[in-house]
Amino acid sequence: MKQVEALSQLKRLAPTVRAMGATALFVFGSTARDEAKPTSDLDLFIDHDPAQTFSLIELIGIQQFLEQELSMAIDLTTRNSLHPLLRADVERTALRVF
Repeated sequence: MKQVEALSQLKRLAPTVRAMGATALFVFGSTARDEAKPTSDLDLFIDHDPAQTFSLIELIGIQQFLEQELSMAIDLTTRNSLHPLLRADVERTALRVF
């Protein structure tokens, strides 16, 4: 999926993703660089309110919702779960959806 299309589709889905517990959504990886191939997955990370309950169940729920709506594989994680050696680079190159 092209970068512009991904951002447009994710912005359309933003109200539901927020309602599911995300406070911010970011695109990174090949789609953020606009280098995605037709077989590429969509790499995303979210922030969530640490004062609210948010578990793996909620994360998987968001992932499944996005996969169903976008008809593609989604690789979703939280900002805090990004690998420490990659985190700074991922954050620097990520595109904020909301």
